[in-house]
Amino acid sequence: MWKVQFLDRRHLLIKFGSVDGGVSRNTDQCAAFFAVYNMETTEILSFHPNSAEELYFLFEQFCDHFLVPSRYSLHVNFISSHSNNIYALEQLKSIRNKASSFSQFVKKMFASLPFGCQSQSPSPYFDQSLFRYDEKLISAADRHRQATDHPIKFISRRQPSILKFKIKPGPEAGVADNRTRRISSFLFHPILPFALSIQQTFTQPTVVNVHFRR
Repeated sequence: MWKVQFLDRRHLLIKFGSVDGGVSRNTDQCAAFFAVYNMETTEILSFHPNSAEELYFLFEQFCDHFLVPSRYSLHVNFISSHSNNIYALEQLKSIRNKASSFSQFVKKMFASLPFGCQSQSPSPYFDQSLFRYDEKLISAADRHRQATDHPIKFISRRQPSILKFKIKPGPEAGVADNRTRRISSFLFHPILPFALSIQQTFTQPTVVNVHFRR
């Protein structure tokens, strides 16, 4: 058993797999299975491999139901998903259409399931109805990203050519050796225009920047 998530007060989403797969960096390449378990009746209601197309299309249409534990917060209304935001859905379909193997695409999408209850930032700056940004560099998902030497731009959706603001992680003077691998992570306040960026470089001190809008 790899991970467990509450879907509601009666049902659990459980992910099963081998011990080796549970500690692998490339979990999307490993065989895994999902089960929906009813705690009151002790029944398994459904059981799917992590390549199941029918489960993927349910996930595509009803993604917000996989985030149920967090929905009771009003701030979570700003979390964009492909089931509540047309821009997120278009981006997902573009990635899906470019995939060489639909089965591998499904496995990659399911690699992050079940979601942790705090794995998505509710900050309105990640609302894809308000801003456009490069999800390869930054997103609402709580995970490390490859660092960039250029500021991350947030473009207005209503005024597509207008740069609203940008964030530059790392040292203000830049990095002397661009060959060194660097990773960045971000922590946004759920309401206030305030964020932290953390950039880590092998054998170098960690750089923490404070970002805020006046």
